[in-house]
Amino acid sequence: MSTPTTGFQLFARERHVRLTTYEREGTPVGHPTRIAVEGDRAYVRIHARARQREHIERYPEVELAAATLTGTPAGAPMKARVRELRDSEARHAAAQLARRHPLTQGILVPLGYRLMLARPVHYELRLVGE
Repeated sequence: MSTPTTGFQLFARERHVRLTTYEREGTPVGHPTRIAVEGDRAYVRIHARARQREHIERYPEVELAAATLTGTPAGAPMKARVRELRDSEARHAAAQLARRHPLTQGILVPLGYRLMLARPVHYELRLVGE
């Protein structure tokens, strides 16, 4: 089996990634998150009221790096552009996340959103320059 060396395929087998967003004044802020890779795009889910979402709306370019469970970077970062998904695209992203992480993203996280009466926001990531 060959080792992936380009694009999001580097993250296809990762359980956790560090998603680095930027505050208003340009300070980088890293967040551990789960990722699902599908071809040349990747999907992440963020809580609708998360500060991370405010950062993305203000500046839709992020850095993505392999990470430990706590979010400590374990690899070189890659720049990606973020786009919010709606309706059928968001459902597709949720299904991809659930397929990749069945227990956490398929059962526990959706249940948590329902119990909190909150909504998730799904994002598509595409590498900058592709």
